[in-house]
Amino acid sequence: MNLLNVKAAWKGEELINSPYWNYRLTPEELAEIEASIHTLKGSDPQTIQFKQLRKTLEAVSEELENGKGVVLLKGIPVEQYSEEELAEIYLTLCRQMGKPVRESNSNFDSPCRETKQFITYIRAEAPDSSQKDKQSNDAFKFHTDRCDVNSLLCVRQAREGGENRLASAITIYHEMLQSHPEIAEDLFKEIPFFFEAENNWITYPLWCIHNGKFTTQYSSAYVRLSQLIAGAPRLTEKQKQGLDLLEEIGLKVGIMLRLEPGDWLIANNHVIYHARSSWPIESGVYDRLLLRAWLSPFNSRELPDKPAFRAMWGAVEAGKPRGGFLPNHPTPPNQTIKEPLSETESYWLAQYMKGRWRGVDQIK
Repeated sequence: MNLLNVKAAWKGEELINSPYWNYRLTPEELAEIEASIHTLKGSDPQTIQFKQLRKTLEAVSEELENGKGVVLLKGIPVEQYSEEELAEIYLTLCRQMGKPVRESNSNFDSPCRETKQFITYIRAEAPDSSQKDKQSNDAFKFHTDRCDVNSLLCVRQAREGGENRLASAITIYHEMLQSHPEIAEDLFKEIPFFFEAENNWITYPLWCIHNGKFTTQYSSAYVRLSQLIAGAPRLTEKQKQGLDLLEEIGLKVGIMLRLEPGDWLIANNHVIYHARSSWPIESGVYDRLLLRAWLSPFNSRELPDKPAFRAMWGAVEAGKPRGGFLPNHPTPPNQTIKEPLSETESYWLAQYMKGRWRGVDQIK
């Protein structure tokens, strides 16, 4: 195993050197957003044509895949539009970079969720995630989402708390390789994940290098939940130590930021871990609200053509829609599932949702 000489191997203070970190949208780009809002009221979103903004988002896509792996765009006038208008134009902007894929809130077993499968309204609905099908204000450790790119638009911020953390997965790998090489090596082996497929678990390598590119997929919650399922493989001691080190190193080499209304944060899940702190549940102007979209960019990388990657992502070819919720469903990940799920899909999905929201001990 060797160190990777890539731009995505950054430490917190180095992120400011990215041309698209704290990039403020220009008056010309904002005018294109304003014009698109009016167009959306009477036309098909596919008819909208951006000019300068399209060029900017093409450069953003390049930065996400071959640069630092994360960008922060500022200045979207969220206060001027309704939540419904924002969701529509936000999805239209995301489509300039790739294809949105179904999210994990896709309303299959969750009546409290939005019906749209490509936008999640991130807000606190309950003080903890044990309440049936409700989002919480829990703090999350470093993790990735099951998509190539994770996109967040801040509409409202909490009075306090709700900060986001970011860390380069490659930098964490480098630091661990130098301090604990034998532990770092173990994280390239497949580990168990809680999953919505048969038996509710699969195995997948936490870290992988394919065609010279680093890729990771990780959620401490889903790894932990897998260990409560009879028959799922057990983590090795080195892997347990590695997961603790991942969090410890990430807190040292990453950054914490507080999104402001109008901020658009976009991260490449293959190279960036993200986390968040908790916040008080309030209403009105302090009802923290982020809009989230999951994307398969047009310029996404190829993934290894192996069973674990096919199971996790569905497709592994570069530029293909993949990941998201139920990636191996007959309906492609970038399309809405409208027909009823099969009996088998419904069963394992129900088991997964019970475990996801209320713990594996609730699975019968």
